[in-house]
Amino acid sequence: MTAEAQPGWGARPDGAQAQGGWGARPDEAVDPLGALEWPAERLGDALEALAQQGGLGPRAVAAPIPTAGHLRSADALGAWIDQAAGYLGVEAEPIAARYDEVNAALLRVAPALVWLRGGEAPRFLAVVGRRGRDLSVLRADRSTARVPVEAIARRIFRPLEAQVLPEVDRILARAGVRPRRRGRAREALLRERLGPVILDGIWSLRLPPGAPFRRQLAAARVPRRVLGLLAAHVSAYTLWILVWMTVGRSILDDHLDEGWLLAGALLLATVVPLRQLMAWLSGLVAIDASALIKQRLLSGALALDAEEVRSEGAGRFLGRVIESEAIEALAMGGGVAAVASAFELVAAAVVLAQGAAGALHALLLVAWAVLVVALCARFYRRRARWTAARLAMTHDLIERLVGHRTRLAQERHGRWHHGEDEALSQYLLRSRELDRSQIEIGALMPRGWLIAGIAGLLPPFLAGSGSAATYAVALGGVLLASRALLGLSAGLSSLASAAIAWEQISTLFQAAARGGAPPPPLPPDAGRTPPGAMGIAGPESAGDVEVRPPVLEAHELSFRHKGRARPAVADVSLRIAAGDRILLEGPSGGGKSTLSALLSGLRAPDAGLLLLNGLDRHMLGAAAWRRRVAAAPQFHENYVLAGTFAYNLLMGRRWPPMPGDLAEAEEICRELGLGELLGRMPGGLEQVVGETGWQLSHGERSRLYIARALLQGAEVVVLDESFAALDPETLEQALRCVLRRARTLVVIAHP
Repeated sequence: MTAEAQPGWGARPDGAQAQGGWGARPDEAVDPLGALEWPAERLGDALEALAQQGGLGPRAVAAPIPTAGHLRSADALGAWIDQAAGYLGVEAEPIAARYDEVNAALLRVAPALVWLRGGEAPRFLAVVGRRGRDLSVLRADRSTARVPVEAIARRIFRPLEAQVLPEVDRILARAGVRPRRRGRAREALLRERLGPVILDGIWSLRLPPGAPFRRQLAAARVPRRVLGLLAAHVSAYTLWILVWMTVGRSILDDHLDEGWLLAGALLLATVVPLRQLMAWLSGLVAIDASALIKQRLLSGALALDAEEVRSEGAGRFLGRVIESEAIEALAMGGGVAAVASAFELVAAAVVLAQGAAGALHALLLVAWAVLVVALCARFYRRRARWTAARLAMTHDLIERLVGHRTRLAQERHGRWHHGEDEALSQYLLRSRELDRSQIEIGALMPRGWLIAGIAGLLPPFLAGSGSAATYAVALGGVLLASRALLGLSAGLSSLASAAIAWEQISTLFQAAARGGAPPPPLPPDAGRTPPGAMGIAGPESAGDVEVRPPVLEAHELSFRHKGRARPAVADVSLRIAAGDRILLEGPSGGGKSTLSALLSGLRAPDAGLLLLNGLDRHMLGAAAWRRRVAAAPQFHENYVLAGTFAYNLLMGRRWPPMPGDLAEAEEICRELGLGELLGRMPGGLEQVVGETGWQLSHGERSRLYIARALLQGAEVVVLDESFAALDPETLEQALRCVLRRARTLVVIAHP
């Protein structure tokens, strides 16, 4: 239904539409959305109810309650919703959309929480799902109401449109637009004026990537669809056999009975929609399962420890990404095909048992199926050896590409291709073995069965037993078994490939579950510990010395790299108060960068206690810790991504950015001395940079990394060797910017 078809929805300030409609309750007659709105004090209940109704299975804990501090700004509210969702065991993803794309966004983000601005107090809608162009909105009593998406969108637009509607109405009045056409003209002017404006205030709820995978599949309704796919396949296959029986009986009786022919035609017509249903369900399963797998693998890659990444190398990680395609192929039907083919094989054995050769023919099929399984086992072993050879070559190739300049300058020409011929020969040998196995299980075995199946009819034929009908049944069973063996071979080979791929990607898959239970939501001013909180004295004057509460505290902190005998950091204790400017100097290899990684939450200490505003990393959560402590790692550990200059600056803040974000980013860049660079780049902040775009110098990259850390708005900024590539004049300019912008600063440098 559209907004025009339902009186009371989508009324403009000057509209005279009747109130009510769509079966509104009596208390909804004045403001149809009023009875569906959740007040701010029940925001935690709304999150819990939304996660429950959305099938996300939240934890059975008391719903958190926001305070006035959380409602002061959009950023504070977003941070609270993120932590409250984590407390309930789900994830809240903020959604931002342009004015002219909000309707489409609302239709695809359920279950979602929608912030309704413009009232005296913040109000929220809990959107559970969608039906066509209507959204199912959750009431406070856990019942639902269907609301047109246009109505919710216009309620979201109301505060924004109120700023420009007087001007729009003046334009329409001056132009003399007729009253009956004024509504459409107003809509067109609003879309033209507000179309590019980005609106936020929508949070989509979902399971976190580290949740048990079976829960993720259940939330995406993948098991239900797989069962539906198997049921449709079984039904279609059974109907197909019935078609053969009805038509074949009429032919074998040498009498074309119209009734049997009509029955066969009806059965065949029923198979067509079942096939369409199978194709539709198969596509849904493939898309949803593949998306979940890719999301979890990406989350696992980001959760890996830095030492794990370094020990593997870029080439091995690329090989793991390539191998993940086998898991995706399994999600796209390999496993379902194997199960369906097994059912077809059983059905074919039953048909063969009714044929001329009887049970012996069915036993021959079973023996042939066992042979296929044995060949698939050999295929698995050969595929594993081939995969190992291919991944080794991939790793070597990536290492050679990454180190090309170094090898070109320092390695002797005669050693550039050392070992490549041997690796290629080994790979070709493994490829030939794998090709032979694929031919055996994919071509010879299904077609070889046709010969073996027909040969199984020789004993009854030579004995002169059996009728024409039983021979026809046996031949039909042979054909059915050939098709089943073809599907079984393809399904088992897919399962074998997926099993090998799993050995490569299981580390990434399981790494997504790291981190433990999310922390509870923090009080509104947890980012800035109030004076006297947690037993820490507030600002006082002790003579002429001001005692400030610590932001970061470390007590006997220790960390040892994997495989190292000596710790990189041993028994370190420090206290960093708000507003401190700390310079940490020391020789190379002294543990400065390791300490920086510990302070910024990129590493977890092996021993000791590290507190941020009185909370440790477990209580605060790794993500919340990194939001409060921003770090610019050393140059070789930082990266300019292939994207716009603005994206590289604001990737730690929010994306897409607001106009104020872009203005602040440009201002910081000019303070850091990057104004000349912005003037040279044709696109300015929108210029594409990185390996495939505008090339930045060493010093420009360093200042980009500094700006990226400053733009995060964190309480503590840690800069690790960030000024090493700057000349004295640029260093002085950049340092003035950092000292002015960073609230609390830790700079690591060589003496």
